Amino acid sequence: MLEMLSFIQQLIILYSIALVGYAAKKFGIIDDTADKALTNIILYITLPALIVFSMDFPFSFSFLKNFYTLIFLSIYILVLACILAFFMARQNNLPEDKGGVYQSLIIFGNQGFLGYALCFSLFSKEGVMYASVFNLFFLFLIWTYGVYLIAKEQLTFSWRILILNPGVLATSFGLLLFLMPFKLPLTISKFLENLGTPTTPLSMLLIGSLIGNLKKDVLLKLCKDKHLWQAVFAKLIIVPLLPFMLIFFNIKFTLLAIAVILTAMPSAPTTAIFAKKYGSDTYFGSIGICVSTLLSLLSLPLLYWLLNILAK
Repeated sequence: MLEMLSFIQQLIILYSIALVGYAAKKFGIIDDTADKALTNIILYITLPALIVFSMDFPFSFSFLKNFYTLIFLSIYILVLACILAFFMARQNNLPEDKGGVYQSLIIFGNQGFLGYALCFSLFSKEGVMYASVFNLFFLFLIWTYGVYLIAKEQLTFSWRILILNPGVLATSFGLLLFLMPFKLPLTISKFLENLGTPTTPLSMLLIGSLIGNLKKDVLLKLCKDKHLWQAVFAKLIIVPLLPFMLIFFNIKFTLLAIAVILTAMPSAPTTAIFAKKYGSDTYFGSIGICVSTLLSLLSLPLLYWLLNILAK
């Protein structure tokens, strides 16, 4: 119960930051130029720094079995989530600027900040270490397939953009660090930590600002959009149930719990950032992120309670 209260506190903090961004847009403190600047700062500076910092811990051979299990769980869940999202979008016959955002809301969760915070609350440093490994495939996928989903209709899009972008480069460098038998010097590690830490508050400020662009009638219309609720339900309930299918296999409870927790994260703020960057339906993405973040207050404790009942 204490862990869940800690997680709920983290959600309240995030939502409050989004409200500040919303108010800043309404009072003219943040304008459209600032939205673009924030997007570029997050994508090209703070987020890559956070990725490298989060993967800077020493590798050991005793950890190898758990490493393979976590990678398998991550690939298994994300591949099935991609298939589910694709067919849901196809069934709804969504336009391209909305369909990619719709799929991204279902597939990609806020595993960086919220995920690490909750894993640390439940499993201490071991939880952060396991979460970092589980997120390896996620990071590659969101910076490749995630970009492709949202940017594929742009004339300027190319596979060069898909591979040589800051997220993939940072993840590749972080993976190299992970495989090395040493850590970065303390000064560099602290530099990356300080540079990467603002990613989450800046992301939530941007989401709040983007919502602030909406008129009240448009906001209400989006909240009534059945496709938004389909995406949120799939992200918070259907996709997190996928690891439950492996509950009777000989998988360490901590590893399975990490997989469930990270998969059950609300939709990633990166979706709205990519949508803003590549000209897709930013408002649909921003509202989907906020709604899923709010409702995860209910879904996450329920899923974790169910896992404890079934697995122990």
